[in-house]
Amino acid sequence: MVFRFRRSFKIIPGVRLNVSGSGASVTLGPRGLHYTVGPGGRRTTIGLPGSGVSWTSYQPYGAANASPPPLPDVHQPPVPDPIEVSQATVIDSAPIDELVANSTIDIAQTLAAARSRWGRYKILIGMLTALFATGALMVAGSAFAVPPLAAFVLTAGAVLIVGSLAIHGRQSSTVSLEYELSADFSSRFESLASAFHDLASCGGIWNVPLEMQEADWKRNAGASKLIRRHPISLGRDKPLLVKSNVDFLKLPLGKETFYLTPDAILVTAGRTIAAFAYQDVQFAFRNARFIEEETPPRDAIVVDQTWRYVNRKGGPDRRFNNNRQLPICLYGEIDMRSAAGVNERIQCSRGDVAERFVSTLAAMSA
Repeated sequence: MVFRFRRSFKIIPGVRLNVSGSGASVTLGPRGLHYTVGPGGRRTTIGLPGSGVSWTSYQPYGAANASPPPLPDVHQPPVPDPIEVSQATVIDSAPIDELVANSTIDIAQTLAAARSRWGRYKILIGMLTALFATGALMVAGSAFAVPPLAAFVLTAGAVLIVGSLAIHGRQSSTVSLEYELSADFSSRFESLASAFHDLASCGGIWNVPLEMQEADWKRNAGASKLIRRHPISLGRDKPLLVKSNVDFLKLPLGKETFYLTPDAILVTAGRTIAAFAYQDVQFAFRNARFIEEETPPRDAIVVDQTWRYVNRKGGPDRRFNNNRQLPICLYGEIDMRSAAGVNERIQCSRGDVAERFVSTLAAMSA
């Protein structure tokens, strides 16, 4: 036996709030002409009252609530080189829409459907809030005096309806990722989390989105390359509308944020999300001698010194009175690249920590 529940409440003339087991909806229009907006789609009904004749059109929002279709086969060409612009090399991932299209595991579509569902709930909540506010303004501007108790009850009811809808929408749109890891896999992810903690504890960690060739090496401390970098802070967090029994490892890299989970790499930008298996992303480490114009981080290894302005022999250029010595530090660099469009670089103040982090990432794809 199937039990169904449905209640309809009149908000103001021509506006009704409908509540059922499948969610809440709002119906606009007089008798014989209805336009209903719900979490699943939009319904238009036109009829002749009392005749039994009507016409109905239903338009779903899309396939967000359906089972996600299988991902198409993606051709995996060789990993592309970073894009070169004039004398600069841009180190940046492809646009998020391209990353989504090239996602290699199904969880990306499930998470995208959840975010789309929450977006529709927010639209519905906004419409209800606007309707309640309009109704309140209409009553306040009329000559009809509303008793204080009635005003309080109506206001509390409106807040309760909107709040309940927001809670229901948030809960129904949240994806639960529960992991039961084997001893071997749990050990590998714990090693990755430990290496990530050490990386986050480095005195300096940066995202490097641009590398430029430098011809005027004399005025740039003898450097043949210049980079643009931004300090970042690593931590543990989860994407919007995701709950899990495992803490994810969060790397904010430019306009995208990467989350390392036990079985996937999630990439988010705004409300959009992509997902890749560890074996679909290549990780590389290298030591880099870096001329530091700022104060070196507390844990940096200084391997040499140079001058802000150098002569042909590498010594100080005496023509500059403000010439000062600069430390040359041994840093670690991490590259993350894939044929699907992932292209990021991280620089940190400790090469040994960066090398261990890359080795634990490689172990996740084994």
